[in-house]
Formats: sequence, structure tokens, C-alpha cells
Amino acid sequence: MREKSISSIVACHACPVRYQLMKSQEAAEPERYTIAKQLSYALGHRLDASVLWEDIRLVSPEISDEAREMLDTWVTACNESEWEPADEYDVRVSSEKLGIGGTIDRILPGSPPRCAIMRVTEAPEAGVWGADRIRSACLSVCIEESLGFTPSSIICEYLPSGISRACTPEPRDRRRALQAIRTADTIDKGMVPRKPRNAPCEGCFLAEVCTVSGPKKLGDLFKKGD
Repeated sequence: MREKSISSIVACHACPVRYQLMKSQEAAEPERYTIAKQLSYALGHRLDASVLWEDIRLVSPEISDEAREMLDTWVTACNESEWEPADEYDVRVSSEKLGIGGTIDRILPGSPPRCAIMRVTEAPEAGVWGADRIRSACLSVCIEESLGFTPSSIICEYLPSGISRACTPEPRDRRRALQAIRTADTIDKGMVPRKPRNAPCEGCFLAEVCTVSGPKKLGDLFKKGD
């Protein structure tokens, strides 16, 4: 069975139907991700929105002009905090045992090293979002298998807010992550998923191709609207 991305496991935890639908979707890189990624590379150094924008336009020539305003806002927020430069960027980690994999955006110096992931959402009032707790639980296992050490926490860098927060996965986070992996496994084997009672339907980017009882047929995903 092919390796699953940690992002897909987080999606499965939120809603198994979303996981199923995502497998048939080819999405372009969101502008928020493009901006965050370039900003992440510059953390720990002088942040200049003009220089970053030039790099972003080279990476993504089709990015909208409106994205520049977003970049300016994020740079202003990040300039209000102290950031440590990274030793390594974009380090791939995986767990053969669980069949999942993901990427550490920044590895910071330390003994053991500290692992940071960029987030493109605003930070919650306190702590980290529930989805990021699942993400951190998955990454911790992958880091231990791939890099040979157990991180005490995963640093979530909420770039739109200019805030970083450490997340220490708890047993309940690991249980939820494991359950999501098992659910994804059964879906990959042919099980038809249904929405949980608390499915986060409002604002879901797949709402148009989803029904209350479950996903539409694959043929419906490619039909044009009336």
C-alpha cells in the first residue's frame, strides 16, 4: 500500500469523506502556501517584503497582485517576533510502520534538533489547533523512525499571526492519529466512507462535490455544472 501524506491523515480525522474526495482531486498550490513557504525560508533573517515578493513571483509567476498585500501583512506580523534561522529546510520524514510521511519545514539547531512546521492559518487564542495536534503526533513518529530521535515537541509556526507555539502530542492525539490512519487504510481498500456527526462541512473546499450521505460517484466529480 502506498505511503499516505500526513496532510491526508489530518483530513481523514476531520472527515473520512474529505479524505476520499481528495484522492481524486488535483489542486494547484494555494497562494497562501506559496507566500508562507517563501517567508519560512527567510525566518531568522531580515524580512523584506519587496525581496520576498520578487522571489515569490519567480516561483509562481501567475500569483495574483492581491497576494502582495497578504505578504506585507504577514511580514509585518513576523517582524514583531524573534525567529531562529534553521539548519535545514524541507526535510522529508516517514514511518514505514504506519505507512505515512510528511515534511519538516525547518529544523532548528539544538540537541536534539527542534522541528518546526509552517502553518498558513491564524493562530488560535491559545495553544495550537486540534488538526495541528494530529499533525504533530504523526510527525513525531516519522521523525523518530527517519531521523533517529524523539522530539519533545513540534513547533507550529503560524506565519499569518507571526506566532510560533510548541505542541507536545498527548496520548489522545496519538490515538486519534492512529484511528485516522486505520480509517484511511480501510477506505483505500474499498470501504465507502460516511460523514461523521461533527463533520466540518461549513467552508469545506470540497462541499460542491460532496453529499450529505457520502461522496458523489467519481463520474460526477468531472461533470460541469448546469
